[in-house]
Amino acid sequence: MRYYDLVANWRKVAPHVETPAVQRVLIRDFNKLTYGQWRKPFLAGMKPCQFENCDWQISRAGRRPAYWQYVKHSACHWLVNFNLVTAEHVLPDRPWRIITSDKHSTVWDGDEMLFDFNFQAFRVDPDECFELAMDEELPIGAHRKTRMAKYWKSQLSQ
Repeated sequence: MRYYDLVANWRKVAPHVETPAVQRVLIRDFNKLTYGQWRKPFLAGMKPCQFENCDWQISRAGRRPAYWQYVKHSACHWLVNFNLVTAEHVLPDRPWRIITSDKHSTVWDGDEMLFDFNFQAFRVDPDECFELAMDEELPIGAHRKTRMAKYWKSQLSQ
């Protein structure tokens, strides 16, 4: 398995992540995380990295790749539909589909390529990414059902 190289191909990807169709999916799904968990809306113009609460980037030297703006630790289930529609815009000739499990959700072309912002940024081996997600394969182009995240304060009383 291999990742679609988001650093090398960012010039091809960047115009697509800002299109209204892709942004609608990002806002729809990621708001279910930000509002559900922290009661903060995710609005047009915002980036997932603005809600980062993990130090995964701290050990990385050098300039941060532009695609990291669309990465958020532990948010793969709320970003996978965004990854899917982005992949469909960037490489429309491939049969992109979501593979998902309780552990991870990613986008796969049915062959050897994954389109995954998060695990690529975290340097997770693509074979491991595939194995972690390959519990359920959705039909080509189908979105994963995204639910509202639990509010963090409600977890304190459990």
